[in-house]
Amino acid sequence: MLNAELWAQGGTIMVVAMGIVFGFLVVLVLSMLIMTKCIGFINKIWPEAVEETKVKAKTNDESEIALAIAIARS
Repeated sequence: MLNAELWAQGGTIMVVAMGIVFGFLVVLVLSMLIMTKCIGFINKIWPEAVEETKVKAKTNDESEIALAIAIARS
């Protein structure tokens, strides 16, 4: 009923497939590490301009809190 040859073929296929997936994941991780190094090097040569955002001054006005509560209740 259970053929030993079928089990051997199934095990072989499983090992080969898992090896292919593992190999792909290793290549993926290595390529991501290389890309990270390349982008870091390029960013040192041509840095991006970073826009500074101004922080809004806090007020004692509770109208924003009341508005948020009203929106949450509806």
